[in-house]
Amino acid sequence: MPGMVMFRRRWSVGSDDLVLPALFLFLLHCIWLVVLSVVLFGLPYGSEQSCSVTLVDHGRGYLGILVSCLICESAIMWLSMRGSILYTQPREAVQYVIYIRLAILLVELVYAVVGIAWLLQYYQPCSDVTAKNLALGIVACNWLVIFSVCITLMCTFDPTGRTFVKLKATRRRQRNLTTYTLRHRLEEGQASSWSRRLKFFMCCTRAQDTQSDAYSEVASLFAEFFRDLDIVPSDIIAGLVLLRQRQRSKRSAILDQANNDILAFLSGMPVTRNTRYLDLKNSAEMNMYKDVCYYMLFALAAYGWPMYLMRKPACGLCRLASSCPCTSVSGSRLSQSVTVEEDNCCGCNVLAIRRHFLDRDLKQVQIVYTSCHDAVYETPFFVAVDHAKKKVVISIRGTLSPKDALTDLTGDSERLPLEEQHGTWLGHKGMVYSAEYIKKKLEQEMILSQAFGRDLNKGTMHYGLVIVGHSLGAGTAAILSFLLRPQYPTLHCYSYSPPGGLFSEDAMEYSKEFVTSVVLGKDLVPRLGLSQLEGFRRHLLEVLQKSNKPKWRIIAGGTKCIPKSELPVEDEDPKSQPAAPPSSRLWLHPSDLSIALSASTPLYPPGRIIHVVHNHPPETCCGQEEPTYSALWGDNKAFDEVIISPAMLNEHMPHMVMEGLNKVLEPFCPCLSRTTWKQRNWKPINPPAIPLCS
Repeated sequence: MPGMVMFRRRWSVGSDDLVLPALFLFLLHCIWLVVLSVVLFGLPYGSEQSCSVTLVDHGRGYLGILVSCLICESAIMWLSMRGSILYTQPREAVQYVIYIRLAILLVELVYAVVGIAWLLQYYQPCSDVTAKNLALGIVACNWLVIFSVCITLMCTFDPTGRTFVKLKATRRRQRNLTTYTLRHRLEEGQASSWSRRLKFFMCCTRAQDTQSDAYSEVASLFAEFFRDLDIVPSDIIAGLVLLRQRQRSKRSAILDQANNDILAFLSGMPVTRNTRYLDLKNSAEMNMYKDVCYYMLFALAAYGWPMYLMRKPACGLCRLASSCPCTSVSGSRLSQSVTVEEDNCCGCNVLAIRRHFLDRDLKQVQIVYTSCHDAVYETPFFVAVDHAKKKVVISIRGTLSPKDALTDLTGDSERLPLEEQHGTWLGHKGMVYSAEYIKKKLEQEMILSQAFGRDLNKGTMHYGLVIVGHSLGAGTAAILSFLLRPQYPTLHCYSYSPPGGLFSEDAMEYSKEFVTSVVLGKDLVPRLGLSQLEGFRRHLLEVLQKSNKPKWRIIAGGTKCIPKSELPVEDEDPKSQPAAPPSSRLWLHPSDLSIALSASTPLYPPGRIIHVVHNHPPETCCGQEEPTYSALWGDNKAFDEVIISPAMLNEHMPHMVMEGLNKVLEPFCPCLSRTTWKQRNWKPINPPAIPLCS
């Protein structure tokens, strides 16, 4: 950081990112130098054959190229390890060494072409085996290096690099009109570049109008996030390592304070005397929590066969195969009276959904409708009738495809399409569109009418309505509950791991009447939204500015227990700080780091939040104890900061959410002890989705 400037163009690589590439080439050339020296000076060759003499002279010349390469690569490594992320002055000579190395690469290219010409002319008639192997080795080594350099150049090429350099130069000369023109061109170029990357990522999908709009909006979002930032990808990795250490240090400092209301930090969240835990000894609260655990199974089932096989890779495949219409006649019985849209030829998704319930002996759940149609703003879902709970359940799938990711990333605020609103009701744009699509689908095909009229003898007409979902499905379910509540005023929504940027404050407060959300530990998604990204961006740049360590040391420290020395001590006495370098401007980012993203309306996770947290037992010589899980009522506005942790992605997975919910109940239900779980997993029928003990 900042990106290197070479050939009057900025590249998406920093001068401190060259340690590992240079080390790789250095080791490769060292090995080849030793092998080539042994072959040329230690092994006999046919001196009477002209092909051998020509090739030996060629090999001795290549030795000189290898020595030159080793000198340049060692210099690049040494220079790249100097300075810090922002203090680039000690590394200014790197670009000149790279120019020399590229000149040597041109010579290597000439040698590679000559080697191929020799192989074409002499390989068959020449009888000297040593000469043949030598020629093949030189050509292979040359082209390996050339291809690796070409791939690196392609990966680090910045389409807006030349405009960026011009903008930087005009800022120094204070040419306001020219600066404005170049800035506008740079923003357009960055948005266009991100759009091309997204289209490359989605190369196997058919573009539609809505998808093209999503490309533009998501590309603009990324361009806005990186606006005025001269950073490279490795800077973000180093910043995450530093930010994690800063968060851990702040938590430790708070706990060390004498007068402190915070008793502990569980999953990164402060616990005070005013923190409200769920009272699971109360029968009403326990029953409510059991319903939360129970309906998580529906949210998990919506993922279809991929999640089913991930959880049960061996026996799950056998069970699906035994029920599949392609391999078994009995498979058709599982899909009787079920309307299925756009499932695969074997109907694996609807079979997996049924298996999720049959494996837990929940035979009272009947699938009515399953939509596997997947597009931008059009999320798969299924509708089921649960006779045991007397509910009709709409379960919406979470993110499972690149199209879903585009829906997730369309994070601007959009007004909820409701006539009667109590305040300003705004929601996540992509999920508002998805909820509208599902509502339209339910009305056009009269799916809910079919579900409530499924079995009039059992009173299905009087069943309640429940909407569930996980991740993208959680946000869509919460918004869909707004849209359906005028028709079904008693409905309830269970939103598992919902996105943080979902509802405006007025909509969030209103949703507490009928939405229950669940967040597990340090889950990243409930802490993500446009307003949260602004804070994350600011904190990331702050730790990068304060760091005085080389980037390679920071990233290497992140692979193990992060050394506290890698983060500068905050709130230090200015007199005790080391003197600034002669050119202090080199410590500053070339752009204005105080610039925030464009103002966006703060959005929050929905409903009343149950936050499942756990402690972190210290490691001992005998290992680490199992953490203790507990559930507390969370504050919607407390999920305003991304907690950097290795668990922030893992704790978003739906099966981990289900496991965390069940672990909270272990102290209250002996039937859910860890030993009992293991024993029950050996039986043909897995343990039930919720504890059956009182």
